Amino acid sequence: MRNEMINEMVDEMLDEQGPVKIGNLTFYPSDIVKEMDPIAYRQIVLDVIDSHISDLQFDIDRLDPQVDAEEIEALKAQIEDLENY
Repeated sequence: MRNEMINEMVDEMLDEQGPVKIGNLTFYPSDIVKEMDPIAYRQIVLDVIDSHISDLQFDIDRLDPQVDAEEIEALKAQIEDLENY
């Protein structure tokens, strides 16, 4: 999974409730967090990555290594890609 895709997922999650209006101005929550607290934004991204890795690991654990070897390898590659974010 590419970094851009992860950031898009996080932005969509943060913007789920819609934009924030202040007077005539409109802001998206994801932009507010990125600008005001980039460390918090990064932590949210890392939490999403950790959650996705857990889901992939759960999928691996449910597969039969002898029957689903290719799928397991593909899932492990996804995990490795996420860990290298």
